[in-house]
Amino acid sequence: MPTVNSAGSVGTAFLAALDHALGRLLRPLANLLPRRLRRAAERIEKRRNRPVGQVAAAGFLVVTILYALVVGGQIGRVGDALLVFVGFGIDDVAVKGQHETSQIAILEKLELDGSLIAFDVVAAEVRVESLPWVASASVRKFYPGTLSVEIEERKPFALWQRRGEVFVIDKGGVEIEPLAETRFTKLPFMVGGGANATAPQFLADLFTQPEIASQMRAAVLVAGRRWDLHLDDGVSVKLPEKDVRQALAQLVKLDAEHQLLQRDVTVIDLRLPDRITVRLPEGRSLDDVTSDAALARRPT
Repeated sequence: MPTVNSAGSVGTAFLAALDHALGRLLRPLANLLPRRLRRAAERIEKRRNRPVGQVAAAGFLVVTILYALVVGGQIGRVGDALLVFVGFGIDDVAVKGQHETSQIAILEKLELDGSLIAFDVVAAEVRVESLPWVASASVRKFYPGTLSVEIEERKPFALWQRRGEVFVIDKGGVEIEPLAETRFTKLPFMVGGGANATAPQFLADLFTQPEIASQMRAAVLVAGRRWDLHLDDGVSVKLPEKDVRQALAQLVKLDAEHQLLQRDVTVIDLRLPDRITVRLPEGRSLDDVTSDAALARRPT
């Protein structure tokens, strides 16, 4: 019975399998290559039945695969996958500072689909800062596999009505989100085009007179220049374009002396620097409110 050389049989079978595989791969791959590389593939194909030709064909196959990865822009992804494989994947994400922003929303913006080494923290910060409540974000790497994200959120400052929709805005006038929760309904209510940008200064002036600020129902920016203040009892106060604090202080003084805001008036006009005008409900006279002399001129 003939002796079978198992090592030789395995080697022969391997070469046969390699030859068959190379024959199936080289021809279709060669058609996808540039002309110069295609000619090289054809020469290797002719010598493929020789051992040296098979080694050359295998090497050519590796080069072809690398070429396809580079041309297709996938070589970086392959390298990144190798970094994850050897232990540089992102295994933990520590998020701090978020209250209104969900952690899931932050994780989605981080786009954690590669290694920590290749992760672009600057691009990630930009994506996280696009979330409505996020004012700023800081992303840092801690090797081998931890990502730290620190969030600074916007603070709700006021409500702003624009084109019939009400938004929560921060102190810089930036829209955060449409009003959807009752917990924000106690915020100052501002109306008018550009009111979001000028609200901080107006509210700073208003809060110098807490007695008036506590009665505010809404403030309407008129023609982008001055404010009408609407109070809880229905009184509308027309404020001047300048010297708002002085006008509000005068209103507080008049109310202390004559209980003006408790009387039946609808409009108090403080726009003129030397005169205060009040409007009464139809059928009422000024004598029912206070004397004309007390309201005619504002002290200078």
